[in-house]
Amino acid sequence: MSVISVLNKLAPATDTTTTRLKLGDFQFTDFEVPERLSIPAKQKTVMHQMIGGKRVVDVLGVEYDAFSWSGTITGANAGDRVTTLERMRDAGKMLTMTLGTYSFNVVITAFTPVFEFVYRRPYTLEVAIVERTDAPVRADTLTGALNALVNSDLGKALDLAAVVNASSVKDVTTSATSAVSGVTSAMATVQSAVNQVTDFAHATIDTVQTVVRPIVAAQKVVSQTITQVEAEATKITTLGGLVPGNPISKTITNLLSQAKTATQLPALYQLQSVLGRLSKNVQSGQTADGVRTITHSGGNLFQVASEQLGDASLWTALATVNHLTDTSLTGINTLIVPSNPTNDLQTS
Repeated sequence: MSVISVLNKLAPATDTTTTRLKLGDFQFTDFEVPERLSIPAKQKTVMHQMIGGKRVVDVLGVEYDAFSWSGTITGANAGDRVTTLERMRDAGKMLTMTLGTYSFNVVITAFTPVFEFVYRRPYTLEVAIVERTDAPVRADTLTGALNALVNSDLGKALDLAAVVNASSVKDVTTSATSAVSGVTSAMATVQSAVNQVTDFAHATIDTVQTVVRPIVAAQKVVSQTITQVEAEATKITTLGGLVPGNPISKTITNLLSQAKTATQLPALYQLQSVLGRLSKNVQSGQTADGVRTITHSGGNLFQVASEQLGDASLWTALATVNHLTDTSLTGINTLIVPSNPTNDLQTS
């Protein structure tokens, strides 16, 4: 009987079938399975030292460190199995790793085989954990806090829209009446969009934009409504519109319109401010491979470059990444903001 055939039949002293270790399609067996494997994890926190010695700790979620293990690949096909793991390492793809009841998505960061004999290859393997998949994902503090801010702003915006709508005078129709109803409709659209997103902290760019666009549209409606309500107010040049010769009905209408305007304008200005804050909060958790996007209404690339990049001359970088040939922007646009912009005019 050859040495290789003996090794193929050889089993470790303990029953390793109780410990299942699988990486992608590769099933570790016999001496390939380590006796023990540490899974280093820690709760990621941010500590704030307060006056008086009190501390406030923000809990951001569990973070797994890369971990490694060692084993020995034995048998007649030891060389082929080593080659398989080398190819998996070189591919750099995300794999599912199963260890007993644990399950992770991982990437092989290092695989070091040692050539002792044709039939015996000790090895060390290291993986980086992308995420744990066997346990339910718990919402971290950022998720809860950001969702709370968004919902709080939405609630305030809806309350202000209700105030604006309730201030409308019954049986009195003006040019601003339709604009006021437009505010209510725009806020209903924003509410519907926000309700579709469960986690703004980890939402994708596309998901975030489904909320940002209705917010920008609502901001535009509110701005137009402010203009029209102010225009209505300027038509009444005296207190109560008490102009000699005006019929009593006209005077009463003017008084009611003044009272309506006095209530609507402050609410509209507050609504405009709340929508701006809501837009910032919705986009604050937005990251995707270092690419940032903004949604902008009208304006031009010089203005956007100045606001987002701190230098109006960097408009060329915005034009390049967004494939634009005109510096003027019309309507509502979603623009990519480069993380490392360069001035094409200076570098060319």
